[in-house]
Amino acid sequence: MKRKVVSYIRVSTEEQAQHGYSIDVQKQVLEDYASGHDLDIVETFIESESAYKPGRPEFNRMVDYLKKEKTITAVLCYKIDRISRNMSDYTYLVEKLGVEILSATEQLPSNATGRLMGDMQAAFSRYFSAQLSERVKDAMEVKAKKGIYPSLAPVGYLNDRETKTIVPDPEMAPIIGELFEVYANTDISLFDLVKRAKKRGLKTRRGETMGKGAIHKLLSNPIYVGTVRWGSVTAKGIHEPLLSNYTFDRVQEKLHGRGHRKTKHDFPFRGVLVCGYCGCQITASLEKGKYVYYHCTHGRGKCKQPYIREEALSQRLQSIVDNVRIPEETVAFLLDRIQGGEDKRRKSVRARLQDLKNEATELNRRRDQAYIDKLNGVITEKRWREIEEKWSQQAQLIGQQRQHLEEALEGSAVDSAKEAFELLERSSELYSVQSPGERARGLKILVSNCVLKGEKLEPIYRKPFDLVVEGVKTGNWCA
Repeated sequence: MKRKVVSYIRVSTEEQAQHGYSIDVQKQVLEDYASGHDLDIVETFIESESAYKPGRPEFNRMVDYLKKEKTITAVLCYKIDRISRNMSDYTYLVEKLGVEILSATEQLPSNATGRLMGDMQAAFSRYFSAQLSERVKDAMEVKAKKGIYPSLAPVGYLNDRETKTIVPDPEMAPIIGELFEVYANTDISLFDLVKRAKKRGLKTRRGETMGKGAIHKLLSNPIYVGTVRWGSVTAKGIHEPLLSNYTFDRVQEKLHGRGHRKTKHDFPFRGVLVCGYCGCQITASLEKGKYVYYHCTHGRGKCKQPYIREEALSQRLQSIVDNVRIPEETVAFLLDRIQGGEDKRRKSVRARLQDLKNEATELNRRRDQAYIDKLNGVITEKRWREIEEKWSQQAQLIGQQRQHLEEALEGSAVDSAKEAFELLERSSELYSVQSPGERARGLKILVSNCVLKGEKLEPIYRKPFDLVVEGVKTGNWCA
């Protein structure tokens, strides 16, 4: 009796254009896989949304369907990252609904090692998505350092495609200049300035009038004196200023007073820890202007959790990283197991490629024969055009599938796994040389929460790192 499954297909416009992850290709691959593995696809869900954030219409519909149909125990997808690039959705399917994730293009053994690899691929898909976001952020900061405003132009400017910078908006720029001059050189209040801006027709990009908060933010933005401020970057811009530094400084004095504003201190480990005595969050504070201490928020009253210096806490948190360090001999063992699955996958891919090559040859023969039949009057011109259009689409689909499979042969699951395992093997070493901020980002990938009670740490590891911790602790990687 065939095992009942549902299939899930996800595409985005960019991926479909660049990589050929079209709906037709994924659907054909899933059907071929199901046919060869004794599976019955009872329902197909097709999504055209990003998987980075949890919650998508077809994904939600699939979840509702799985809740009702208890006989369905698996979801078939093209690749693990087609299901999800966030751990929330992936964990919900596997843990809450108890369904198995089957990948048609990634050979994962149906045992504890396979589940570990599936969990790791989901986790690293989420990591790579976050990494992509960081790269975009870094690229925008690089532009800012060059004096180029890296995003949609602020009110008062327009984006110029030719110069790749921003230029004054002929309608809004004069109004903004006027507002700065009036506020700097008169006794007008911010409230009255808002009314003046509305009367003069100052609007946001969406065509909305600007309230007090928006006007205050506008008056505080150094972009109007030729300075680009983006994240942690402040640089001299290459765009044309709308006003003088003298006017801008006068406005800042009026807005904020003559005193210097305090710089907000960064507390990297805030949000990682929970108090083990009362359950409140562990927060941080700056003492004597230079020492950072972490302590309970005392949200439920007085708490006996002691204060701890950031340097000492950072050292204690290393134990969290040490727990996921995989020994070198274990890495070799796991890679050997994965290599076996990779060899089977590549053999299967090559067999499918040969089948597609034979299908293409036969299809071309039939197309040539149909053309000859048309020339000899065996079939009509209209009939030839009908079958030629159908076969042309079929040839295109075969071509896409062959390209996909050829790309699959270029990559290697072993290489990806090797990179992941080597990171875990060197985790302790990497942690020791990182800055507090980098350490905190790494810890947030590993743990969902961490309880601090006195000096004792009780981490709650995210999947699949909880399985890695168990494997390191017990030495049993194939339970």
